[in-house]
Amino acid sequence: MGFIYVPLPLPWMVCGWLAAGGLLAYAVWTRPLRRLRNDTLQHLWLATVVTLSVLWAIDQWFSDGPAFHLLGAALMVTLFDWALALIGMNVMIVLSALVLDAPLDTLGLTLLMLGAVPVLVALLLQRVMSAWLPHSRIVFVGGYGFVAPAASLIATALSGVVLHTALSGAWTGFPHAFWDQVLWVAGGEAWFSGMLTAILAVYKPAWVTTYDDHRYHLDRR
Repeated sequence: MGFIYVPLPLPWMVCGWLAAGGLLAYAVWTRPLRRLRNDTLQHLWLATVVTLSVLWAIDQWFSDGPAFHLLGAALMVTLFDWALALIGMNVMIVLSALVLDAPLDTLGLTLLMLGAVPVLVALLLQRVMSAWLPHSRIVFVGGYGFVAPAASLIATALSGVVLHTALSGAWTGFPHAFWDQVLWVAGGEAWFSGMLTAILAVYKPAWVTTYDDHRYHLDRR
C-alpha cells in the first residue's frame, strides 16, 4: 500500500498508465470540476486534499516492504462523490510522489491501487447501502462513515498483495503480521472518517453536497 520502487515490465507500466489515465479522463468528462465554482465546496475540497496529503506521511512500514497509512478516499466520496474524489486522490498521489521522489514510470499502477480501488469500492458500497438500507442519519454515518472507509482500505491492501503476486508469478503468502496491521489501520480509517462524517452530518450538513439532505434526514437535528 505504497509507491512502487521496483522496476516493472514495460507492458505493466503501459497498462497501468492507460487504465489510470482512462479512469481520470472519464471522471473529468463528467464535468465535476464546475462544481468547484462554489467557493465553499472549493475550499472544502482543497482543504481535504491538503489535510489527507499530510496524513499520508504518517505511515507504518513493514521490514519486508509494504507500508500502511490512512487513505481518506471514502470520506472524499461521501463529501464530493466519486469523480471529484478520484481527481483529488490523483492529485494527492502525484504530489506525494514528487515529494518522496517516487519513480514516475510506475505511478500509473499506484494511481490505480491507491486512488481508483478505494474510491470505487467506497462508491459501490455506498450505492448498495443507499439501495438496500433504510435512509436515516444513523445508517448514513455508520455505513458511509465507518463501514465503507474500513472496507476500502482493506480492499486497497489486498490489491497490493494481488499486484505483488502477479508480478512475482507465485503466491508467497501474506507478509508477516499483514492482517494485524491492516485491521488496525482500517479501524483508524473508519474512526477518522466516521467521526468527521458524524460531525458534518450534525453541524455542517450542507457540506455533504452530493447527497440529498432530506433523503438521509441530515437537515433534522
